[in-house]
Amino acid sequence: MSARSLLVAGAVSYDYLLYQMPTASAYHPHARNAEGVGEDAAHLVIRTGGADLIATLLTAAAAKHGIQVLGPKLQPPAASCLRHNASCICDLAIDDRSLGSELRYSVTRTKQIGRSPTWHSPDIDKANTPPGSTVVITGSGEAFRDLEPALDFLQRVRPRYIIHHMTRPLALGPLWDLIRNGPMTRDGVPDPEYLAVIIDADDLRAEGIAISKALSWEATAEDFVRNLGSNGRLDTLVTCPNLIVRFGAEGVIYHRGRDACDPKLFYHPRAMEGERRSDTDTHMIGLSAAFTAGLALGFADSKPPNCDLAIRYGIAAASELSKQGFVHSDLDDAPDFPAAQIMANLRIDKKHAAVSIPSARISSGDKWSIFDSVTGDPAELARQIVTIGPEKALAACPIQRFGKLLTVERPEQESLRAVLSAVHERLNSSARRPTSIGILGAAGSGKKFTASNMATHISNDGPANRLNYNARLLKSDDLIAACHAIRDYTASGEITIVTFENFEAVLESEHSILNDFLVIMRDGQFTDRGSVHNLGSPLMFFLVNHEGGSDNDEPFPPPTPTSPRTTDFRQRPNLDLSLLMDYLHGLVRVAGPNQASAKDKTFPVRRAMMLRHILGQKHPQLIVNGRMNVEEGVLHALLLVPRYKHGLHSLEKIISTSRLSGRTKFDVSALPPEEQIQLHVDGKIFMSHLRAPKLVPSLREKLAEGMFEIYKKRRIVMCKTDEERKALDTDRSMRDWDELAPELKESTRAQADDIPRKLRAVGCFMLNEERSEPLLKVPGFSVEELDMLSEIEHERFNAERLQRQWRMGPRNSKQRTTPFLVPWRDLTQEWKDVDRVMVECVPAILEKAGWHIYRMKEDVEVNGSM
Repeated sequence: MSARSLLVAGAVSYDYLLYQMPTASAYHPHARNAEGVGEDAAHLVIRTGGADLIATLLTAAAAKHGIQVLGPKLQPPAASCLRHNASCICDLAIDDRSLGSELRYSVTRTKQIGRSPTWHSPDIDKANTPPGSTVVITGSGEAFRDLEPALDFLQRVRPRYIIHHMTRPLALGPLWDLIRNGPMTRDGVPDPEYLAVIIDADDLRAEGIAISKALSWEATAEDFVRNLGSNGRLDTLVTCPNLIVRFGAEGVIYHRGRDACDPKLFYHPRAMEGERRSDTDTHMIGLSAAFTAGLALGFADSKPPNCDLAIRYGIAAASELSKQGFVHSDLDDAPDFPAAQIMANLRIDKKHAAVSIPSARISSGDKWSIFDSVTGDPAELARQIVTIGPEKALAACPIQRFGKLLTVERPEQESLRAVLSAVHERLNSSARRPTSIGILGAAGSGKKFTASNMATHISNDGPANRLNYNARLLKSDDLIAACHAIRDYTASGEITIVTFENFEAVLESEHSILNDFLVIMRDGQFTDRGSVHNLGSPLMFFLVNHEGGSDNDEPFPPPTPTSPRTTDFRQRPNLDLSLLMDYLHGLVRVAGPNQASAKDKTFPVRRAMMLRHILGQKHPQLIVNGRMNVEEGVLHALLLVPRYKHGLHSLEKIISTSRLSGRTKFDVSALPPEEQIQLHVDGKIFMSHLRAPKLVPSLREKLAEGMFEIYKKRRIVMCKTDEERKALDTDRSMRDWDELAPELKESTRAQADDIPRKLRAVGCFMLNEERSEPLLKVPGFSVEELDMLSEIEHERFNAERLQRQWRMGPRNSKQRTTPFLVPWRDLTQEWKDVDRVMVECVPAILEKAGWHIYRMKEDVEVNGSM
């Protein structure tokens, strides 16, 4: 065998697959088997999983990766009957994607058969196993019926690497005791760094480790950090140097139990644990085996093992199996695992993002957000969302979709998922009472849009009856009539979804029908002319206009260097929501486009999502080459104006009254007059934002003064003679900052204000805090970037001078004349170098002011469209 040899041993599953052959019209070569069995008859085939599937996958990759694989020695499945060797029975269905292409099957139902596994290992009597071999083990040592062969195998092989896919019971038995300290080195000393243990999250949950599922990736990671050590019996697992926990095919946590470093979360940004990530994914078995095979390729391919690389190979293999499903094998005319296809297409996974889990913060009780960890300035991100779309701008951010509703903020995602989970539980139960959901938010926050898309998600785009009522207009007789209509629809057996808008009117000042609503919500009954009627089991949304939770007593720090301050929070008269809360089965708070409190730093992102959706629907011609063509000043005003008076309605009104028909660019000339804009926002502030945005005053002054000092030094270096140096003494632009003319000071401040725009041009942004991957700190610009930014700076200089009525002539700041009002190509190299120095100094100037430049690490592929 070669130096890179992989030996696979452990539990082997025998999967009994029940399937039907396709119709003759679609696949005539397979319409009838050799025995003449008809097309509708069920067929049975036995496939091996576990260790044998891992070996099969690795064998398919052997030639490409330069490895040699020795798999477990097996008895043919047909040698035993179903009773003795079956691990699970699977019902398969022909996948819809098979029509007109390769025949594929997906799993519709599985039935596990709880038999103790048998150890299977390679026949190493015939193998001359060299040092440096890798052993892949699957199964639990405590569960094997006969463990002696396993112990004997490991003692004879003495591998350099061990990869153990552990199943329940976890961390028990002589097999684990033998390998938990790692494989032996040539000196007979165990090396734990060369041991990797793979566990499925559901096995941890079954052992009593409380880890939430499909709520949010942050909640999953927080539970993992807080609760992994809660079962003292698993202490040897917690301290494992390379513990890899799988959360379906969608996520992985890599925990280094012997290091002080934080765990690492690999997650799919568009799907949670157990969800189908796209329409191309199928329900499939064998994903753990595929992950283990992929991980084995990467783990044993470097010294010391590179678990990050190995995990991405594992994710890629499991994802490819989920995508492929079972394929039709020409060898026996039956479904089989697509080993060759998986390994032929295997590439390092780039569809999953990765982020370090801040275990110290979590342990201290802090809430953590992936969004905050993988993004920078919310205002800059908002511009990207509108310009290139949320899918590209938020490639590494967990985005959850409910119908057409996209959510990026953790609290909203978790509340929506919790509510939807409760709704599904009630709809699937035998309860014959209504399910009541409250949706709270300021007027114009998008409550109706949220309710509508929750309803679409719940009905899964299937048939559903939808009824809408304005609670403000309902009288007693109207409510009774509405209840009869609801009852008639629920009697049809289809999902009935009812929305009551403006429900705050019912909660105000002892409304006459409040008690009738409470009885409906509690008992599912209503009374008409003395007769009691059952309403059935509709899903009812109660939309309440309510602004709560503002922090007016807190100072209002700007969330970004260019964002406005917002202190004007209108508060509606307080409503007594306690009665409503007592009868709700779930509650969702909708933030809307306005800043909810001093702590709300992501309001520009919410606005951007809304703005992109509105423009994309109503004016698709603005999208040119995949980019939404909106002038920077207009975009800045729409995203950062302090407040929309009527929430989302005001934003929609500004767009609908803008002159955009037939235009391919949304510029200032398309906006309605200021008097019209004043109806929806503060018109003066909005119009001021159309001009170049300014940094906050303290930062603006600090950067401007720093840049001015760099300019003065450069001017001195440029002097070639004593006369030129002496002339600088009388140059008004070379005085100390405190003595500099106000106009020249303001010119330098404008240069500082332009820093964020220049950074956007090279895909960067500025932050006043330290960040880690996937954000990369930028210590300086490349030569190509400096060339581009220098030209941009000269264009900014020309525009600024021309707007201030400067003209061509000898350098004279009093007369407002300058010889540099020329195109970049006509500028002398000496003064081109001045522009270059002024952009080259930006990282150092920012660093001195406590700010840093970052760019996003581009290692996450865009996943579909939003």
